[in-house]
Amino acid sequence: MSSKIELQKEALSELVDYSEKLIKGTEEVIKEFRGARKDDTDELFSLVIQGINWEIEIFNNCESLINKDGQQIDKSKMAKAVTRLGKVLQEKDDIKIAACLEVDFLPFLKAMEFAGLTASN
Repeated sequence: MSSKIELQKEALSELVDYSEKLIKGTEEVIKEFRGARKDDTDELFSLVIQGINWEIEIFNNCESLINKDGQQIDKSKMAKAVTRLGKVLQEKDDIKIAACLEVDFLPFLKAMEFAGLTASN
């Protein structure tokens, strides 16, 4: 059986392949929420949220590896971002949702991608 660290490295390695697509999708949905809405914007947003949730799960299971050399990703900051997104979703304000994704979640996704790229070292 693989060790926990080997499993964490494998999960982070798989995240790298997915993360690039998720970042592009997130950037696209931000643009669409800011005025270029399309027929499938809500569907794309749903996929982005699913992807963010998946990356949060990877973080939760790999936090000890990601933050082993110091705090790369702040768990409390991420929790606040999730709470903030929940609030703006209730308001149904596309501009606020776009801002939350840009300010809170894009940096998280990019940090997770970096963690995945450096985990094998």
